[in-house]
Amino acid sequence: MSANSGGQAETQTEEAVTEDGSRVLSIRIRANARADWDAQHTVTAPDGTRTVFETSGLTQTIRDGETGEILGRSTLTADGAESEAFSQPARGLPGKLGQRISRTLEAAGTLFSVLAGRGGNGRKAVFAAPASEYIPGDAYDDRAIWVGAVGQTELDQLRPRNREMQALADSVAAEVRASDDFRTAQDFGNKVHARIAENVNGRKDPNFVAETSYDPATGVDQNSGAKCSLRLDLLERTQLSTVCVYDHKTGNADLRHTRAIDIISAVQKRFGPGYRYIMIMIKPKL
Repeated sequence: MSANSGGQAETQTEEAVTEDGSRVLSIRIRANARADWDAQHTVTAPDGTRTVFETSGLTQTIRDGETGEILGRSTLTADGAESEAFSQPARGLPGKLGQRISRTLEAAGTLFSVLAGRGGNGRKAVFAAPASEYIPGDAYDDRAIWVGAVGQTELDQLRPRNREMQALADSVAAEVRASDDFRTAQDFGNKVHARIAENVNGRKDPNFVAETSYDPATGVDQNSGAKCSLRLDLLERTQLSTVCVYDHKTGNADLRHTRAIDIISAVQKRFGPGYRYIMIMIKPKL
């Protein structure tokens, strides 16, 4: 990371390369010490496709990195990402549009995985997905995508229960570590997940469940041991017609961007277009 200050303005730059070769260049700017940070993340896929995510406050504009064309604009709210109006030129063939939507989702998943890995400064990675799943060949519409890192104050407004989930993850991780009853880092993570699940599921709240598993192709409920099942760490369904997935991460390995998209896709298939979807990364303080 680099930081430069000229006058009252301050700029921070950070770059990351993911395991599939994607690159994420992040630039954060604020006018003065009292101002909020604005961020610009440029995601370059292995094939060279560039997607730019520009965030000011909780409003984000997504652009094609080559043409500068606006692909979407939305504001993050407690009910997910709300689309904002923007002017746009006449678009081309539906097939090309469907391909660009797919690339935008892939770029969003890559950015989420990088931001989740960075953490720090009391900020958490958030991925607000479209209300309905992407289907190859779909024409463009106003389905909103929002991905970024937000501070604790904003997160409390978006998901009031997140602080409780962070405290639970912290306490369970501390208990497991103090017990010294684990052989490897993976075993440690498994025990943390199991104890969190025991705490959450013991509450018998159908809208707040841990360690649920779905068939990634259909969204049908499955046992966690079923072949190719996709397990979710913690799922919260709210009265605001929003499904929030908390993904706990105890190790140092990066979250694969494909997993982020797979999780969102499976939940979309499970609950349907009547909901909006938010994914939040939770890292226990070790």
